[in-house]
Amino acid sequence: MYLKLCFVTTGTGDRKTSIDGFYAAFADSGVKASHLSLFEKPNVKDVSAHLHEQDVIWVDRGSLVNLLAVWRAHAIDEIMRDCWQNGVVLGGESAGSLCWHTAGTTDSFGDVQALTDGLGFLPYSNAVHYEGRREYFQRCIASGVLPEGYSTDAGAGLHYEDSDLVTAIADRKSAGAYRITGRSTKGGVREELLEVKYLT
Repeated sequence: MYLKLCFVTTGTGDRKTSIDGFYAAFADSGVKASHLSLFEKPNVKDVSAHLHEQDVIWVDRGSLVNLLAVWRAHAIDEIMRDCWQNGVVLGGESAGSLCWHTAGTTDSFGDVQALTDGLGFLPYSNAVHYEGRREYFQRCIASGVLPEGYSTDAGAGLHYEDSDLVTAIADRKSAGAYRITGRSTKGGVREELLEVKYLT
């Protein structure tokens, strides 16, 4: 039996090189690979049916703001929520991590800014590339612009079941994952380094 894996690259404008690289990575494997493109039009006849039949949906990096706008125009946000509630595993990197959260930080506009209208499947804020966004992310949480949440360095990821964090994983020893909670006794925030499971 094949694992069904769908690659979604909306944030890059469905960049062909990313899609080609995805198929090359899973060639001759135990994975039945597919992808969803929305530019210039959907590449599958029934988007909802295609996504619902997957075991895993993996969302690529790119512009978080553009991804959310296009998904909402095509009702992909509603389809993704229904897939998730029916047991399809959702994942991704960078924008593909941020999108599932309530809020986070993004450089979709150029400079890093707070974004507060994520999909909200996970009731937390999220910061990827944390090594370069630590100060800003913490300041947004301390001021109440963003809710408490989780952050990751490049190479680290977060594994949730439903909306509960189960573990943090990483593919390199230098990658950390963190929980950022409300104001500390000194008026800032509390950064908790999470235990990370390293992949071998």
